[in-house]
Amino acid sequence: MTRLWMTSARVAGFLLLALTSTATPAYTQSLFNAAGLGTPVDALDGRARALGSIGIGLTGGSMMQTDPGGLARLEISTGIMAASPSWIDYSASNSRSGTFKGNRFPLLGIAYPVLGGMAAIQISSVLDQTYEVTRIGETDLGDGPVRTSDAFTQDGSVSNVNLGFSRALTDWFATGLTVGRFAGNLDRTLVRAYGEEGVAGNVDTYVESGVWSWTGWSLTAGASADFESLRVAASVQVPSELSGTAAADTRGSDRSFSIPVQYRVGATAVLGPSIQVHGSAVFADWSKMQDDLSSGYAKSGSGYGMGIELSRARLLGKDAPLRFGFRQTGLPFAFEDESVKERILSGGLGLVLNETAGFVLAGVDLAIERGRRSSANLTENFWRATLSLQTSGF
Repeated sequence: MTRLWMTSARVAGFLLLALTSTATPAYTQSLFNAAGLGTPVDALDGRARALGSIGIGLTGGSMMQTDPGGLARLEISTGIMAASPSWIDYSASNSRSGTFKGNRFPLLGIAYPVLGGMAAIQISSVLDQTYEVTRIGETDLGDGPVRTSDAFTQDGSVSNVNLGFSRALTDWFATGLTVGRFAGNLDRTLVRAYGEEGVAGNVDTYVESGVWSWTGWSLTAGASADFESLRVAASVQVPSELSGTAAADTRGSDRSFSIPVQYRVGATAVLGPSIQVHGSAVFADWSKMQDDLSSGYAKSGSGYGMGIELSRARLLGKDAPLRFGFRQTGLPFAFEDESVKERILSGGLGLVLNETAGFVLAGVDLAIERGRRSSANLTENFWRATLSLQTSGF
């Protein structure tokens, strides 16, 4: 077996070639992750997803790293876990189409009161880098054409392990700070088999593979303020370079990428006893990473979202607020020199499972999203569900 570094240019070229022939991609969140570092995975809970939120400025407490100021609004010890499966249909420019699916656990966290504020440990997803694609072709080895089967597998992700602290400085103003460390691994393998499947031949299978480990740091600061009928919040995330270190038996070099500073703002207006309207936005310039890429194009990656929550709905005799939203964000990486937008319509509900003395001790939030990503040669339509479970008072 020969272990070699497969460059990003060869990976992207292989994927595009596979999509225009006999290919079967599987187990991923998006094929667009082959054009760069991966597909961003926002660490959002079910409520934020249903409201089309970027993850900041929602009423109540928040465990999301994107809203450090919201952490102080949690009144008692709290734990949260979110799961987010996706089902994707894709079509390429030559009428090639198919389906695949993926699953992520984008958010896991626990918060506890400390020093008059709230401290939290969180594990959040940052980039999904996993996909699989197979192409059937042929090559001439001197005695005529021979069938080839190329299977490319990329398995990896970038996560952020965060330690945060937030405190309410007044009755209406809170601020917070989160320190995070990037972590994860990337494993790439290309296997070429010659001849018909199941038929013995004298040509050895060809393998290229490599393994890299991700490291880096991030610092997120934010604040939120409550007025009579309005919550406003803002945050800024300043990351270090994301470094990929090759394993000892990988014949590829180390790599580093300049992750951009990300600015987020959000607000929620209470229009009445049962209606809230939410809006949020993120600003980031991923295009500065263009020089770090071997192929593909880096774009802005900014976006916005808006939603409405009807809080007086009930289900099975319990509070079950209804939520609806819309979200549009730009994907930071694309195959062609054009912007790729992700547009999503969403809906969902929350359900209080256990409540005591006004404190929610257990609750679930469910979001269902219908979205679309498209470029000149590739279009994806997808369904995504997000289910988050929150427990308190332990």
